Amino acid sequence: MLTETVAGRTYDYSHNVGRGAQTGMGFNTPVALTIGADGVLYVANRGSESISNVGWNRTGVGQRISKVTLGDSWGDEEFLGEFSRYGNNDGQLIWPAGIAADNDGNLYVADEWLNRVSVFDREGAYQRHFSTLQPGDPETNGSCGIAISPGRILYVTDGRSNQVRRFTTAGEFLGAFGSQGSGEGEFDSPWGIAIDADGFVYVADSGNHRVQKLTPEGAFVAQIGRPGNKRGELNYPSDVAVDPEGDVYVCDWSDNRWGKGRVHIFDADGKFLTSLVGDAQQLSHWAQMTVDANADYAKRRREVRTTEPEWTFAQPTAIEYDAANGRLVVADTQRSRLQIYNKLGRYMIPQLNL
Repeated sequence: MLTETVAGRTYDYSHNVGRGAQTGMGFNTPVALTIGADGVLYVANRGSESISNVGWNRTGVGQRISKVTLGDSWGDEEFLGEFSRYGNNDGQLIWPAGIAADNDGNLYVADEWLNRVSVFDREGAYQRHFSTLQPGDPETNGSCGIAISPGRILYVTDGRSNQVRRFTTAGEFLGAFGSQGSGEGEFDSPWGIAIDADGFVYVADSGNHRVQKLTPEGAFVAQIGRPGNKRGELNYPSDVAVDPEGDVYVCDWSDNRWGKGRVHIFDADGKFLTSLVGDAQQLSHWAQMTVDANADYAKRRREVRTTEPEWTFAQPTAIEYDAANGRLVVADTQRSRLQIYNKLGRYMIPQLNL
């Protein structure tokens, strides 16, 4: 399906993967993605907590890391398993918020509630964890996004202290940058983070409705996007990704104009290119299996006037660029699925390549 063509690039919708599931073959509020050295996609599920007549029931459901392969087209995906569970013991998670993989296959998961990074091997075996807090840190903290630089430095955003903290992969603290504010190099509730091949750091500065490009040490380089609800404008961006050509992808979680969210695409100089709103006109393979197994589900779907509302994103939270396969993966969070777009070059229709 031809989706968007602009400035010599075509973003071609491929397929979607997933369905809602508290455990097993599906996702439960997917909030972060990373692609391992083996090409496997790891998805951090935020899960849910329940409310009872005595208040919050903190026996979270669905906090886990899912392992999947996406395949090249609809039906090719494969669920490979899952690991971790709700809790504060070794290897457990309460509010997973970010995930990153190194070249050795290790996975680093940032936990917003526990303020720690848990490390697993590619099979999901727990290795160790370390705190993201240091003596003298502000009392209010919440570790969110995580990314690994080409020099193997871990960058962790803290959405409550408005900082970015740097660690070795062994957990040694190297320093922090940022503070509360709206100026250059200042943050308001930073969340997602990405690092390009040259080591520049991109932070989804959520409360300031922008992305900031920074040096590895935190010096301001450029602003990408500006506040607003129009195409190319940002309203609480939650994540950012950069492809090998330098194009920047911003996951706009709360698009108030449409109430659904979008992905905005900018070139390496910050020029707005286009926006994606979601194109899942066909149920995922896993979701279709569920419908096919229940005759009442199939009847109810036939009775609706249109399924158009389910095509689009619903509060997309995370985004990752799969460089090995030239495609964009978006966590369509409230629909518990991933939407996948191939990036095509040299699409030979001149009037569309303006």
